[in-house]
Amino acid sequence: MKHLITLFALLISGPAFADTLKCEGTLNSGTYAEFEMPAAGNATLAFDYREFVIDLSCQGYAADIPVYECVEIIPGGNKYVVQFALGLGKAHIAQESHVPGFNIDKGTLICK
Repeated sequence: MKHLITLFALLISGPAFADTLKCEGTLNSGTYAEFEMPAAGNATLAFDYREFVIDLSCQGYAADIPVYECVEIIPGGNKYVVQFALGLGKAHIAQESHVPGFNIDKGTLICK
């Protein structure tokens, strides 16, 4: 039981993954995309089998299930946003619009 409690504590603290979190799939537009978030360093969102790659800065939020939001690292413009909760197996991709607080849904990727 002690080991189970220790394992549970590890799963809900900090980045709860030792390796890289990888998600992939086809967006609403039909474009293939991959999202990768390493345990250390910047996350990336890649399109068309890594022909176009963008860097993302991620921040985790404490909750019953750790939730992360990753935002494209560019000085302005309509940034890409990736949101996911560890353990749920999906990453939601969106792009900021000109309307504050409103993001355009681009699709969902499946995480492994």
